[in-house]
Amino acid sequence: MKRILTIFVFAAAFWLHDGSTAAKATVLNAVSPNLVVSQFQAGGGVAFDEFIEIHNTSSSPVDLINYKVVYRSSGGSTDGIPMAEWTTSTILQPGQFYLIGAQGGYDGTTTPDKTYNPTIRSMSGSGGGIAIRQGATDTGAIIDSVGWGSATNIFVEGAVTPIPGDNNSQARKDNGCQDTDNNANDFQNLVPSAPRNSSTTVTCSGGGTTLFAAMNANPTNVTPGGTTLLTVTVVPATTPPSTNITVAANLQAVGGAESQAFFDNGTNGDQTPGDNVFSFLATVAPGTAGGAAPIAGAAVDLQGRVAPVQVVLSVNAPLPNDNPLLLGNPSNATADVANENNYLMQKPQYSLSYNRSKATANWVAWRLDSTWIGTAQRQDDYRPDTTLPAGWYQVQDADYSGSGYDRGHMCPSGDRTRSIADNSATFLMTNMVPQLGANNQGPWNDFENYTRTLAGQGNEIYIFSGVHGSIGTIASGQIVVPQYTWKVVLVLPNGQDDLQRVGKGTRAFGIIVPNFPPLNQSSPWRNFRVTVDAVEALTGHDFFTAVPKNTQELIERRRDRQ
Repeated sequence: MKRILTIFVFAAAFWLHDGSTAAKATVLNAVSPNLVVSQFQAGGGVAFDEFIEIHNTSSSPVDLINYKVVYRSSGGSTDGIPMAEWTTSTILQPGQFYLIGAQGGYDGTTTPDKTYNPTIRSMSGSGGGIAIRQGATDTGAIIDSVGWGSATNIFVEGAVTPIPGDNNSQARKDNGCQDTDNNANDFQNLVPSAPRNSSTTVTCSGGGTTLFAAMNANPTNVTPGGTTLLTVTVVPATTPPSTNITVAANLQAVGGAESQAFFDNGTNGDQTPGDNVFSFLATVAPGTAGGAAPIAGAAVDLQGRVAPVQVVLSVNAPLPNDNPLLLGNPSNATADVANENNYLMQKPQYSLSYNRSKATANWVAWRLDSTWIGTAQRQDDYRPDTTLPAGWYQVQDADYSGSGYDRGHMCPSGDRTRSIADNSATFLMTNMVPQLGANNQGPWNDFENYTRTLAGQGNEIYIFSGVHGSIGTIASGQIVVPQYTWKVVLVLPNGQDDLQRVGKGTRAFGIIVPNFPPLNQSSPWRNFRVTVDAVEALTGHDFFTAVPKNTQELIERRRDRQ
Protein backbone atom coordinates (compact mmCIF):
# COMPACT_ATOMS: atom_id res chain seq x y z
CA MET A 1 0.00 0.00 0.00
CA LYS A 2 1.57 3.28 -1.03
CA ARG A 3 1.73 5.84 1.73
CA ILE A 4 3.15 9.31 1.19
CA LEU A 5 3.75 11.84 3.95
CA THR A 6 3.42 15.42 2.75
CA ILE A 7 4.55 18.30 4.93
CA PHE A 8 3.00 21.63 3.99
CA VAL A 9 4.73 24.92 4.70
CA PHE A 10 2.15 27.62 5.08
CA ALA A 11 1.41 31.14 6.28
CA ALA A 12 -0.72 30.99 9.40
CA ALA A 13 -3.09 33.48 10.99
CA PHE A 14 -3.56 33.82 14.72
CA TRP A 15 -5.96 35.69 16.97
CA LEU A 16 -3.93 37.32 19.71
CA HIS A 17 -5.64 38.76 22.79
CA ASP A 18 -4.53 41.48 25.21
CA GLY A 19 -7.17 41.55 27.93
CA SER A 20 -10.33 42.99 26.43
CA THR A 21 -8.77 43.96 23.11
CA ALA A 22 -8.26 41.45 20.27
CA ALA A 23 -5.77 42.00 17.50
CA LYS A 24 -5.38 39.79 14.47
CA ALA A 25 -1.77 39.15 13.37
CA THR A 26 -0.91 37.30 10.17
CA VAL A 27 2.43 35.55 9.98
CA LEU A 28 3.61 36.11 6.43
CA ASN A 29 7.17 34.84 6.74
CA ALA A 30 8.44 31.91 8.79
CA VAL A 31 11.60 33.82 9.65
CA SER A 32 14.39 31.95 11.34
CA PRO A 33 13.84 31.61 15.09
CA ASN A 34 17.49 31.85 16.11
CA LEU A 35 20.17 30.91 13.54
CA VAL A 36 20.82 32.44 10.12
CA VAL A 37 23.44 32.15 7.41
CA SER A 38 24.91 35.62 7.77
CA GLN A 39 27.74 35.59 5.17
CA PHE A 40 29.29 33.25 2.62
CA GLN A 41 32.00 33.17 0.00
CA ALA A 42 31.92 30.58 -2.78
CA GLY A 43 34.26 29.98 -5.70
CA GLY A 44 36.92 32.41 -4.56
CA GLY A 45 39.92 33.58 -6.56
CA VAL A 46 41.97 30.55 -5.51
CA ALA A 47 40.81 26.96 -5.28
CA PHE A 48 38.46 26.38 -2.37
CA ASP A 49 38.75 29.93 -1.00
CA GLU A 50 35.32 29.72 0.56
CA PHE A 51 33.58 30.02 3.91
CA ILE A 52 30.17 30.03 5.59
CA GLU A 53 29.32 32.26 8.53
CA ILE A 54 26.30 31.67 10.76
CA HIS A 55 24.83 34.00 13.39
CA ASN A 56 22.64 33.55 16.49
CA THR A 57 20.17 36.40 16.05
CA SER A 58 18.06 35.43 19.06
CA SER A 59 18.21 36.66 22.62
CA SER A 60 18.88 33.17 23.98
CA PRO A 61 21.87 30.80 23.73
CA VAL A 62 21.56 28.08 21.09
CA ASP A 63 23.15 24.65 21.48
CA LEU A 64 24.36 23.57 18.03
CA ILE A 65 24.16 19.86 18.86
CA ASN A 66 22.10 18.04 16.19
CA TYR A 67 22.36 21.02 13.83
CA LYS A 68 24.03 20.79 10.40
CA VAL A 69 25.12 23.24 7.71
CA VAL A 70 24.51 21.66 4.32
CA TYR A 71 25.02 22.64 0.67
CA ARG A 72 23.16 21.78 -2.52
CA SER A 73 24.30 22.43 -6.06
CA SER A 74 22.32 24.80 -8.27
CA GLY A 75 19.50 22.34 -8.99
CA GLY A 76 20.48 19.67 -6.47
CA SER A 77 17.89 17.47 -4.81
CA THR A 78 20.04 16.07 -1.97
CA ASP A 79 22.26 17.65 0.68
CA GLY A 80 25.23 15.34 0.44
CA ILE A 81 27.94 15.42 3.10
CA PRO A 82 27.38 18.29 5.61
CA MET A 83 29.78 21.22 5.49
CA ALA A 84 29.55 21.19 9.30
CA GLU A 85 27.66 19.25 11.92
CA TRP A 86 27.70 19.19 15.70
CA THR A 87 27.38 15.95 17.64
CA THR A 88 28.40 17.37 21.01
CA SER A 89 27.14 20.39 22.91
CA THR A 90 28.40 23.64 21.32
CA ILE A 91 26.79 26.80 22.72
CA LEU A 92 26.38 29.86 20.49
CA GLN A 93 25.53 32.85 22.67
CA PRO A 94 23.05 35.59 21.67
CA GLY A 95 24.55 37.69 18.89
CA GLN A 96 27.54 35.38 18.47
CA PHE A 97 28.88 34.38 15.03
CA TYR A 98 30.45 31.07 14.00
CA LEU A 99 32.83 30.66 11.06
CA ILE A 100 33.14 27.50 8.93
CA GLY A 101 36.06 27.54 6.49
CA ALA A 102 37.42 25.27 3.76
CA GLN A 103 40.61 23.41 4.69
CA GLY A 104 43.64 24.48 2.67
CA GLY A 105 41.74 27.05 0.61
CA TYR A 106 40.24 29.68 2.86
CA ASP A 107 42.83 32.46 3.13
CA GLY A 108 41.08 34.95 5.38
CA THR A 109 42.74 36.39 8.46
CA THR A 110 39.84 35.42 10.74
CA THR A 111 40.38 31.93 12.18
CA PRO A 112 37.52 29.50 11.42
CA ASP A 113 35.75 27.87 14.37
CA LYS A 114 35.28 24.72 12.26
CA THR A 115 36.63 23.49 8.92
CA TYR A 116 35.50 21.09 6.20
CA ASN A 117 37.31 19.16 3.48
CA PRO A 118 36.54 20.91 0.16
CA THR A 119 37.84 17.97 -1.90
CA ILE A 120 34.79 16.07 -0.63
CA ARG A 121 32.27 18.91 -0.64
CA SER A 122 32.78 22.41 -2.06
CA MET A 123 30.55 25.26 -3.25
CA SER A 124 30.06 26.49 -6.79
CA GLY A 125 30.63 30.16 -7.50
CA SER A 126 27.97 30.18 -10.23
CA GLY A 127 25.06 29.01 -8.13
CA GLY A 128 24.07 26.91 -5.14
CA GLY A 129 22.35 26.93 -1.81
CA ILE A 130 23.25 26.67 1.88
CA ALA A 131 20.92 25.67 4.70
CA ILE A 132 21.09 25.29 8.45
CA ARG A 133 19.25 22.09 9.35
CA GLN A 134 18.10 20.79 12.69
CA GLY A 135 18.05 17.01 12.59
CA ALA A 136 18.88 14.58 9.83
CA THR A 137 20.50 15.38 6.49
CA ASP A 138 17.90 15.82 3.71
CA THR A 139 14.91 15.59 6.06
CA GLY A 140 15.67 17.72 9.13
CA ALA A 141 13.93 21.06 9.62
CA ILE A 142 15.41 23.93 7.60
CA ILE A 143 16.08 26.75 10.08
CA ASP A 144 17.48 29.19 7.51
CA SER A 145 18.77 29.06 3.95
CA VAL A 146 20.21 31.16 1.14
CA GLY A 147 20.50 30.52 -2.59
CA TRP A 148 22.63 32.41 -5.08
CA GLY A 149 23.21 32.75 -8.80
CA SER A 150 21.59 30.00 -10.86
CA ALA A 151 20.18 28.09 -7.85
CA THR A 152 16.74 26.53 -8.26
CA ASN A 153 16.89 24.13 -5.30
CA ILE A 154 14.71 24.28 -2.20
CA PHE A 155 17.23 26.39 -0.27
CA VAL A 156 16.21 29.61 -2.04
CA GLU A 157 14.12 31.96 0.11
CA GLY A 158 12.12 34.30 -2.11
CA ALA A 159 14.59 35.21 -4.88
CA VAL A 160 18.29 34.34 -5.11
CA THR A 161 21.01 36.73 -4.09
CA PRO A 162 23.65 37.55 -6.77
CA ILE A 163 26.86 35.57 -7.22
CA PRO A 164 29.68 36.71 -4.91
CA GLY A 165 32.79 37.63 -6.89
CA ASP A 166 36.34 36.49 -6.26
CA ASN A 167 37.52 37.27 -2.74
CA ASN A 168 34.26 38.96 -1.81
CA SER A 169 31.10 37.69 -0.19
CA GLN A 170 27.36 38.02 0.09
CA ALA A 171 26.58 39.28 3.59
CA ARG A 172 23.27 39.62 5.40
CA LYS A 173 22.32 43.26 5.90
CA ASP A 174 21.97 45.04 9.25
CA ASN A 175 25.14 43.43 10.62
CA GLY A 176 23.82 39.94 9.93
CA CYS A 177 20.42 40.58 11.49
CA GLN A 178 18.00 41.33 8.64
CA ASP A 179 15.74 38.38 7.87
CA THR A 180 12.68 38.87 5.65
CA ASP A 181 12.92 35.42 4.03
CA ASN A 182 13.93 36.96 0.70
CA ASN A 183 17.56 36.29 -0.17
CA ALA A 184 17.66 39.04 -2.80
CA ASN A 185 16.45 41.57 -0.25
CA ASP A 186 18.41 40.37 2.80
CA PHE A 187 21.93 40.05 1.31
CA GLN A 188 24.36 42.51 -0.22
CA ASN A 189 27.79 42.19 -1.79
CA LEU A 190 30.70 42.82 0.58
CA VAL A 191 34.09 43.80 -0.94
CA PRO A 192 36.35 42.52 0.41
CA SER A 193 34.69 39.80 2.45
CA ALA A 194 34.84 40.23 6.22
CA PRO A 195 34.16 36.89 7.93
CA ARG A 196 33.40 36.86 11.66
CA ASN A 197 34.04 33.99 14.07
CA SER A 198 32.85 33.15 17.59
CA SER A 199 34.88 35.98 19.10
CA THR A 200 32.55 38.47 17.36
CA THR A 201 29.17 39.47 18.79
CA VAL A 202 26.52 41.65 17.15
CA THR A 203 23.17 41.50 18.91
CA CYS A 204 19.86 41.61 17.08
CA SER A 205 17.82 41.60 20.25
CA GLY A 206 15.18 44.23 19.75
CA GLY A 207 15.27 47.61 21.38
CA GLY A 208 14.68 50.82 19.46
CA THR A 209 11.68 50.50 17.20
CA THR A 210 11.93 46.70 16.89
CA LEU A 211 9.96 44.08 18.80
CA PHE A 212 12.01 40.88 18.96
CA ALA A 213 10.93 37.33 19.85
CA ALA A 214 12.36 33.82 19.64
CA MET A 215 10.67 30.45 20.29
CA ASN A 216 12.20 27.33 21.83
CA ALA A 217 10.89 23.90 22.83
CA ASN A 218 12.15 21.48 25.47
CA PRO A 219 12.22 18.76 24.30
CA THR A 220 12.01 19.12 20.52
CA ASN A 221 11.62 15.33 20.12
CA VAL A 222 8.21 14.41 21.48
CA THR A 223 5.93 11.39 21.71
CA PRO A 224 2.12 11.25 21.59
CA GLY A 225 0.77 11.70 25.10
CA GLY A 226 3.97 13.46 26.20
CA THR A 227 4.58 17.13 26.87
CA THR A 228 6.97 19.83 25.73
CA LEU A 229 7.55 23.25 27.25
CA LEU A 230 7.21 25.93 24.56
CA THR A 231 8.78 29.27 25.44
CA VAL A 232 8.88 32.56 23.57
CA THR A 233 11.47 35.06 24.77
CA VAL A 234 10.40 38.62 23.94
CA VAL A 235 12.60 41.73 23.89
CA PRO A 236 10.27 44.76 23.94
CA ALA A 237 10.79 47.75 21.69
CA THR A 238 11.77 51.02 23.38
CA THR A 239 10.79 53.67 20.82
CA PRO A 240 7.93 53.95 21.59
CA PRO A 241 7.91 51.43 24.44
CA SER A 242 6.03 48.16 23.89
CA THR A 243 2.93 47.73 26.03
CA ASN A 244 0.42 44.91 26.50
CA ILE A 245 2.63 42.28 24.81
CA THR A 246 0.84 39.02 24.02
CA VAL A 247 2.02 35.76 22.48
CA ALA A 248 0.04 33.01 20.78
CA ALA A 249 0.84 30.07 18.50
CA ASN A 250 -0.91 27.47 16.37
CA LEU A 251 -0.58 24.06 18.07
CA GLN A 252 -2.81 22.11 15.69
CA ALA A 253 0.20 20.10 14.44
CA VAL A 254 0.29 18.37 17.86
CA GLY A 255 -3.46 18.32 18.43
CA GLY A 256 -3.69 21.65 20.26
CA ALA A 257 -5.57 24.89 19.72
CA GLU A 258 -5.31 26.97 16.56
CA SER A 259 -4.52 30.08 18.61
CA GLN A 260 -3.06 29.06 21.95
CA ALA A 261 -2.18 31.92 24.30
CA PHE A 262 1.18 31.79 26.08
CA PHE A 263 1.64 32.97 29.66
CA ASP A 264 4.08 35.14 31.62
CA ASN A 265 2.36 34.86 34.99
CA GLY A 266 3.94 31.78 36.58
CA THR A 267 1.29 29.38 35.30
CA ASN A 268 1.06 26.86 32.43
CA GLY A 269 4.76 26.03 32.67
CA ASP A 270 5.98 29.62 33.01
CA GLN A 271 8.89 29.82 35.46
CA THR A 272 9.17 33.50 36.38
CA PRO A 273 6.24 35.94 36.18
CA GLY A 274 6.85 39.19 34.34
CA ASP A 275 10.24 38.35 32.78
CA ASN A 276 9.01 38.56 29.16
CA VAL A 277 9.46 34.82 28.69
CA PHE A 278 6.02 33.57 27.65
CA SER A 279 5.40 29.85 28.16
CA PHE A 280 2.95 27.05 27.52
CA LEU A 281 3.31 23.43 28.57
CA ALA A 282 1.86 21.66 25.53
CA THR A 283 0.57 18.09 25.55
CA VAL A 284 1.04 16.13 22.33
CA ALA A 285 -2.32 14.55 21.63
CA PRO A 286 -2.46 10.73 21.66
CA GLY A 287 -2.60 9.47 18.11
CA THR A 288 -0.55 12.35 16.68
CA ALA A 289 1.15 11.15 13.51
CA GLY A 290 4.92 10.93 13.35
CA GLY A 291 7.16 13.34 11.47
CA ALA A 292 7.81 17.08 11.55
CA ALA A 293 5.31 19.24 13.44
CA PRO A 294 5.83 22.97 12.78
CA ILE A 295 4.65 25.32 15.54
CA ALA A 296 4.32 28.92 14.35
CA GLY A 297 3.07 31.99 16.17
CA ALA A 298 3.82 35.61 16.94
CA ALA A 299 4.40 38.14 19.68
CA VAL A 300 2.52 41.45 19.28
CA ASP A 301 2.35 44.66 21.25
CA LEU A 302 -0.38 47.26 21.55
CA GLN A 303 1.60 49.49 19.20
CA GLY A 304 0.90 47.03 16.35
CA ARG A 305 4.38 45.55 16.06
CA VAL A 306 4.56 41.83 15.22
CA ALA A 307 7.48 39.41 15.82
CA PRO A 308 6.83 36.02 14.16
CA VAL A 309 8.24 32.91 15.86
CA GLN A 310 8.52 29.26 14.88
CA VAL A 311 9.91 25.96 16.12
CA VAL A 312 9.71 22.54 14.50
CA LEU A 313 9.00 19.54 16.70
CA SER A 314 9.82 15.97 15.71
CA VAL A 315 7.06 13.53 16.68
CA ASN A 316 8.33 10.03 17.42
CA ALA A 317 5.33 8.02 16.27
CA PRO A 318 4.24 6.02 13.24
CA LEU A 319 3.74 8.01 10.08
CA PRO A 320 0.15 8.51 8.91
CA ASN A 321 -1.45 5.23 7.77
CA ASP A 322 1.72 3.31 8.60
CA ASN A 323 1.15 1.94 12.09
CA PRO A 324 2.89 -1.45 12.45
CA LEU A 325 0.65 -2.24 15.43
CA LEU A 326 -2.55 -1.85 13.42
CA LEU A 327 -3.14 -5.61 13.65
CA GLY A 328 -2.37 -5.82 17.37
CA ASN A 329 0.18 -5.21 20.14
CA PRO A 330 1.50 -8.72 20.94
CA SER A 331 2.59 -8.05 24.54
CA ASN A 332 0.25 -5.14 25.38
CA ALA A 333 3.30 -2.89 25.73
CA THR A 334 2.55 0.56 27.14
CA ALA A 335 4.34 3.90 27.32
CA ASP A 336 4.22 3.82 31.12
CA VAL A 337 7.70 4.18 32.61
CA ALA A 338 6.64 1.88 35.45
CA ASN A 339 6.16 -0.88 32.84
CA GLU A 340 9.92 -0.99 32.46
CA ASN A 341 10.23 -4.48 30.97
CA ASN A 342 7.44 -4.04 28.43
CA TYR A 343 7.89 -0.35 27.61
CA LEU A 344 6.37 0.86 24.34
CA MET A 345 8.53 3.11 22.15
CA GLN A 346 7.11 4.34 18.85
CA LYS A 347 9.15 5.91 16.08
CA PRO A 348 8.30 6.93 12.51
CA GLN A 349 10.29 3.92 11.22
CA TYR A 350 9.26 1.18 13.70
CA SER A 351 7.74 0.51 17.12
CA LEU A 352 9.18 -1.65 19.88
CA SER A 353 8.66 -3.13 23.33
CA TYR A 354 11.80 -2.43 25.37
CA ASN A 355 13.00 -4.54 28.29
CA ARG A 356 15.04 -2.51 30.76
CA SER A 357 16.31 -5.58 32.63
CA LYS A 358 17.71 -7.09 29.42
CA ALA A 359 18.76 -3.81 27.69
CA THR A 360 17.23 -5.09 24.44
CA ALA A 361 13.83 -4.98 22.81
CA ASN A 362 11.37 -7.81 23.49
CA TRP A 363 10.12 -7.22 19.96
CA VAL A 364 10.32 -4.65 17.18
CA ALA A 365 7.46 -4.13 14.71
CA TRP A 366 7.45 -2.42 11.32
CA ARG A 367 5.52 -2.35 8.08
CA LEU A 368 7.30 -2.94 4.79
CA ASP A 369 6.30 -2.13 1.24
CA SER A 370 8.17 -0.85 -1.81
CA THR A 371 7.74 2.81 -0.77
CA TRP A 372 10.20 2.21 2.09
CA ILE A 373 12.91 1.04 -0.31
CA GLY A 374 15.02 3.76 -1.91
CA THR A 375 18.59 4.79 -2.57
CA ALA A 376 19.78 5.99 0.83
CA GLN A 377 23.09 4.37 1.72
CA ARG A 378 23.69 2.38 4.89
CA GLN A 379 24.63 4.90 7.60
CA ASP A 380 26.40 2.65 10.16
CA ASP A 381 25.91 5.36 12.80
CA TYR A 382 25.40 3.01 15.76
CA ARG A 383 24.47 5.13 18.78
CA PRO A 384 22.56 5.16 22.09
CA ASP A 385 18.82 5.81 22.05
CA THR A 386 18.48 9.05 24.00
CA THR A 387 14.67 8.77 24.05
CA LEU A 388 14.81 6.10 26.75
CA PRO A 389 13.37 7.29 30.09
CA ALA A 390 15.67 9.28 32.33
CA GLY A 391 17.90 7.09 34.49
CA TRP A 392 17.73 4.02 32.24
CA TYR A 393 20.99 2.64 30.95
CA GLN A 394 21.61 3.59 27.33
CA VAL A 395 23.45 0.85 25.47
CA GLN A 396 26.60 2.10 23.75
CA ASP A 397 28.10 0.88 20.49
CA ALA A 398 31.28 -0.03 22.39
CA ASP A 399 29.28 -2.40 24.62
CA TYR A 400 29.40 -4.98 21.82
CA SER A 401 33.16 -4.68 21.19
CA GLY A 402 35.00 -7.93 21.81
CA SER A 403 31.78 -9.74 22.80
CA GLY A 404 31.87 -12.24 19.95
CA TYR A 405 28.37 -11.18 18.90
CA ASP A 406 27.12 -9.02 16.03
CA ARG A 407 25.09 -5.90 16.62
CA GLY A 408 22.03 -7.63 15.20
CA HIS A 409 19.35 -5.40 13.71
CA MET A 410 15.75 -6.23 14.52
CA CYS A 411 14.32 -3.79 11.94
CA PRO A 412 16.97 -4.16 9.23
CA SER A 413 18.86 -1.31 7.62
CA GLY A 414 17.83 -2.64 4.20
CA ASP A 415 14.13 -2.20 5.00
CA ARG A 416 14.54 1.54 5.61
CA THR A 417 16.38 3.12 2.67
CA ARG A 418 13.79 5.70 1.60
CA SER A 419 15.82 8.46 3.29
CA ILE A 420 19.00 8.92 5.27
CA ALA A 421 16.94 9.67 8.39
CA ASP A 422 14.97 6.44 8.02
CA ASN A 423 18.11 4.37 7.60
CA SER A 424 19.90 6.12 10.44
CA ALA A 425 17.03 5.29 12.81
CA THR A 426 17.75 1.57 12.41
CA PHE A 427 21.18 2.06 14.00
CA LEU A 428 19.80 3.09 17.40
CA MET A 429 21.01 0.55 19.96
CA THR A 430 17.44 -0.17 21.11
CA ASN A 431 17.05 -1.84 17.69
CA MET A 432 20.05 -4.13 18.31
CA VAL A 433 20.47 -7.49 20.04
CA PRO A 434 23.61 -9.62 20.57
CA GLN A 435 23.34 -12.00 17.62
CA LEU A 436 25.53 -14.92 16.64
CA GLY A 437 27.33 -14.12 13.38
CA ALA A 438 26.16 -17.36 11.76
CA ASN A 439 22.59 -16.33 12.58
CA ASN A 440 22.75 -12.63 11.68
CA GLN A 441 24.75 -13.14 8.48
CA GLY A 442 23.05 -16.40 7.52
CA PRO A 443 19.37 -17.37 7.64
CA TRP A 444 18.41 -14.09 9.35
CA ASN A 445 19.84 -12.04 6.50
CA ASP A 446 18.43 -14.54 4.01
CA PHE A 447 14.92 -13.99 5.39
CA GLU A 448 15.30 -10.20 5.32
CA ASN A 449 16.15 -10.38 1.61
CA TYR A 450 13.11 -12.61 1.04
CA THR A 451 10.67 -10.16 2.65
CA ARG A 452 12.09 -7.31 0.57
CA THR A 453 11.51 -9.47 -2.51
CA LEU A 454 7.88 -9.85 -1.46
CA ALA A 455 7.58 -6.07 -1.11
CA GLY A 456 9.04 -5.60 -4.57
CA GLN A 457 6.38 -7.96 -5.95
CA GLY A 458 3.56 -5.69 -4.84
CA ASN A 459 2.99 -6.79 -1.26
CA GLU A 460 3.03 -5.11 2.11
CA ILE A 461 4.28 -7.06 5.08
CA TYR A 462 3.61 -6.58 8.78
CA ILE A 463 6.73 -7.83 10.57
CA PHE A 464 7.49 -8.58 14.23
CA SER A 465 11.04 -9.48 15.21
CA GLY A 466 12.24 -10.38 18.67
CA VAL A 467 14.21 -12.46 21.14
CA HIS A 468 13.64 -15.19 23.70
CA GLY A 469 15.64 -16.74 26.51
CA SER A 470 19.11 -16.07 27.86
CA ILE A 471 22.48 -17.72 27.36
CA GLY A 472 24.57 -15.13 29.18
CA THR A 473 25.37 -11.44 29.11
CA ILE A 474 27.80 -8.95 27.58
CA ALA A 475 28.90 -5.44 28.59
CA SER A 476 29.70 -6.46 32.18
CA GLY A 477 26.26 -7.98 32.62
CA GLN A 478 24.34 -5.04 31.20
CA ILE A 479 22.98 -6.78 28.06
CA VAL A 480 21.34 -10.21 27.93
CA VAL A 481 22.29 -12.51 25.04
CA PRO A 482 19.13 -14.22 23.73
CA GLN A 483 18.89 -17.96 23.19
CA TYR A 484 16.68 -17.58 20.12
CA THR A 485 15.73 -14.87 17.66
CA TRP A 486 12.36 -15.05 15.92
CA LYS A 487 10.17 -13.29 13.38
CA VAL A 488 6.47 -13.30 12.55
CA VAL A 489 5.18 -11.91 9.24
CA LEU A 490 1.76 -11.30 7.71
CA VAL A 491 1.62 -10.68 3.95
CA LEU A 492 -1.05 -8.69 2.10
CA PRO A 493 -1.22 -7.43 -1.48
CA ASN A 494 -0.89 -3.64 -1.63
CA GLY A 495 -4.18 -1.92 -0.91
CA GLN A 496 -6.22 0.06 1.60
CA ASP A 497 -8.03 -0.83 4.84
CA ASP A 498 -5.49 -3.47 5.82
CA LEU A 499 -7.24 -4.75 8.93
CA GLN A 500 -10.47 -5.36 7.01
CA ARG A 501 -8.59 -7.19 4.25
CA VAL A 502 -7.07 -9.87 6.50
CA GLY A 503 -8.98 -13.06 5.69
CA LYS A 504 -8.77 -16.80 6.13
CA GLY A 505 -6.49 -17.07 3.11
CA THR A 506 -4.00 -14.45 4.33
CA ARG A 507 -0.44 -15.72 4.54
CA ALA A 508 1.14 -15.58 8.01
CA PHE A 509 4.07 -17.54 9.45
CA GLY A 510 7.23 -17.25 11.49
CA ILE A 511 10.83 -18.34 11.90
CA ILE A 512 12.75 -19.31 15.04
CA VAL A 513 16.54 -19.32 14.71
CA PRO A 514 18.96 -20.60 17.40
CA ASN A 515 21.35 -17.93 18.59
CA PHE A 516 24.02 -20.42 19.67
CA PRO A 517 26.38 -22.83 17.90
CA PRO A 518 26.43 -25.05 16.06
CA LEU A 519 24.54 -23.13 13.39
CA ASN A 520 25.28 -23.44 9.69
CA GLN A 521 25.47 -19.94 8.25
CA SER A 522 24.55 -21.26 4.80
CA SER A 523 21.30 -22.85 6.03
CA PRO A 524 18.31 -21.36 4.15
CA TRP A 525 15.72 -19.52 6.20
CA ARG A 526 13.04 -22.08 5.29
CA ASN A 527 14.82 -24.59 7.53
CA PHE A 528 13.63 -22.50 10.48
CA ARG A 529 10.09 -21.79 9.33
CA VAL A 530 7.30 -22.39 11.87
CA THR A 531 3.67 -21.43 12.44
CA VAL A 532 2.70 -18.23 14.22
CA ASP A 533 1.30 -20.45 16.96
CA ALA A 534 4.79 -21.88 17.50
CA VAL A 535 6.27 -18.42 18.08
CA GLU A 536 3.42 -17.61 20.47
CA ALA A 537 4.11 -20.82 22.41
CA LEU A 538 7.80 -19.91 22.68
CA THR A 539 7.38 -16.26 23.66
CA GLY A 540 3.99 -15.98 25.34
CA HIS A 541 3.03 -13.17 22.94
CA ASP A 542 -0.34 -12.99 21.19
CA PHE A 543 -0.10 -11.74 17.60
CA PHE A 544 -2.77 -10.14 15.38
CA THR A 545 -5.26 -9.68 18.21
CA ALA A 546 -7.15 -6.99 16.24
CA VAL A 547 -8.05 -9.61 13.60
CA PRO A 548 -11.38 -11.43 14.19
CA LYS A 549 -10.74 -14.44 16.44
CA ASN A 550 -11.77 -17.17 14.00
CA THR A 551 -9.60 -15.74 11.23
CA GLN A 552 -6.70 -15.17 13.63
CA GLU A 553 -6.70 -18.76 14.86
CA LEU A 554 -6.85 -20.17 11.33
CA ILE A 555 -3.97 -18.17 9.84
CA GLU A 556 -1.79 -18.66 12.94
CA ARG A 557 -1.96 -22.47 12.93
CA ARG A 558 -1.55 -22.91 9.17
CA ARG A 559 1.88 -24.20 8.01
CA ASP A 560 3.47 -22.13 5.28
CA ARG A 561 4.57 -24.01 2.14
CA GLN A 562 5.63 -21.23 -0.23
